[in-house]
This record gives sequence, C-alpha cells and structure tokens, in this order.
Amino acid sequence: MPHFLIEYSQKGSDEDRERHRADHIAYRKGEGDRLVMAGALLDEAGAGAGSVVLYEADTLAEATCFAEGDPMMVHNIFTLSSVRPFRVAAIKAP
Repeated sequence: MPHFLIEYSQKGSDEDRERHRADHIAYRKGEGDRLVMAGALLDEAGAGAGSVVLYEADTLAEATCFAEGDPMMVHNIFTLSSVRPFRVAAIKAP
C-alpha cells in the first residue's frame, strides 16, 4: 500500500492543542497499522509548531480525507500544509 507524508502547521495555541489532544490521539490510533508514524513539530523554544504523519492509503484522496478529519483540523488548530506520496527507504524498528 502506498505511503503519504502529511504535514500540518499549527495556528492555534498550545492550550487549544492540549484541549483537543485526547480526541486527536484517539482519531490517529483509530487508524491502526495504517498510521506508520506521527509526531509533533516543535519550534526552537519547544512549543508546538505543527505535526507530521506517515500514513498508508490507497490514494492521495484517501490520505487527504484522513488528514482533513483530524480533530486538530476540525477545531482550526492545524492547517494542512501538504499531503504527498512518500517512498519509505528505511525505517528503524522500535
């Protein structure tokens, strides 16, 4: 199954982000193994600056739909910067 790299920028405050964090995490975990990797982007001071996700989907449209459904998008905390195909060359096992 193809992989897609999803990048978000944060426009809401860290307080807004924290308020919706549980729903955001549950949404992503609900994707099971299709969610390969996800994590926060931070600024130089360690404050939230956005997020990156590596996601498996059949199509770009499917990956975009997943990206747009994230509670951080729904509550206007993130803006969607990009969704693009990504070829995994190497991945470190946990």
